[in-house]
Amino acid sequence: MAGSVRTSNDLGDLAEINVTPLVDVMLVLLIIFIITAPMLVQGVKVNLPKQTAPALTSKHLEPLVLTLTSDRLIYLGDQPIHLKLLPERLGAVLGGEPRPVYLKADQSLPYGFVVKVLAVLDQVGVEQVGMVTYPER
Repeated sequence: MAGSVRTSNDLGDLAEINVTPLVDVMLVLLIIFIITAPMLVQGVKVNLPKQTAPALTSKHLEPLVLTLTSDRLIYLGDQPIHLKLLPERLGAVLGGEPRPVYLKADQSLPYGFVVKVLAVLDQVGVEQVGMVTYPER
């Protein structure tokens, strides 16, 4: 017979996998996902009801300014207050509404005194405390 007989050498060349078409297909799929992904994030379309109502107004309350001097005097605005009376006065001024408090403390004050004042602010229910500083030159 005149047929050809394959040797083990010929099979070695056919056993390799050509990865070029695989890479081409993966790149095409990647491009398709990149293009379609933003379209999927749009969410669900909902027909919302129409209603005439006034817009919600946000309360822009002015912050309270609490000043601590180097002599350990506490001023709420322009009025001096003793540390023991601070919770009562702050409670009366706040009236149960959350308001920010700006704390202006002298840099020579001991850390412990400032922490005591911050504890009183926390006790009264103040959630936003701003520390007033001057920018460095």
